Amino acid sequence: MKDGAVRLGDIAGKIAMLEVACRRCGRHGRLRVVKLIEQHGDMRLPELRYILAGDCPKAAAASISERCSVYFPQLRPE
Repeated sequence: MKDGAVRLGDIAGKIAMLEVACRRCGRHGRLRVVKLIEQHGDMRLPELRYILAGDCPKAAAASISERCSVYFPQLRPE
């Protein structure tokens, strides 16, 4: 976490599967952290959100309040 943002490398070894969900469309799933690193390198999670939202039906919504809202439920602070 060099610049304050969590990176894939920060969570590798701590969790095997990254939980991903969207607050707008209700999609939910899990992705292998190792596979994400293979595909995207040590990417920052804020940027990864946009990539993962790419095929969300709400990703291109005109209204900001309607756009995809990808988040990582298991990484929320307690």
